[in-house]
Amino acid sequence: MKQFKGICLILISILWASCTDHIVYHSYHHFPTEGWAKSDTVLLNLHITDSVASNAEITFLLRNKTNYPFQDFSAMLLHNIPDSTNWRNYDLNFILADKDGRWSGSGWGGLYQSSVSLGNHYVAPGTYTFKVIHQMQDEQLIGVNDIGILVEKEKLNL
Repeated sequence: MKQFKGICLILISILWASCTDHIVYHSYHHFPTEGWAKSDTVLLNLHITDSVASNAEITFLLRNKTNYPFQDFSAMLLHNIPDSTNWRNYDLNFILADKDGRWSGSGWGGLYQSSVSLGNHYVAPGTYTFKVIHQMQDEQLIGVNDIGILVEKEKLNL
């Protein structure tokens, strides 16, 4: 019975590893309980070490708590992929709750995640920076738990 459990654990580990081999980068910035000050620019530095340059989908991730006071979220995001000297900017707009206050992101237990694709970009090994500035009216925005970036290699359909 011990051998069976060991074999099952090894197989699950292999399956899990094979499902995540397309992820190039995945990281979050966590906010304190006090919130996110309007004057604070969040910097997310991506260190891409994957030796194969390729097209990758970049996704911006937002986790909010149930004490987030708005139905939507707006931010400006700047990044320097694929060229470290040219900056590209996006206006990010999320609808986080419907008019009745039901959260639209995935999650449970008071924490919900929403995402928006920034599209496909050519990504080579190197260091890239993402700058995020919230565009909400509050000087101290509460209820945002984390923001993050997910970079995934394009999946080939064989």
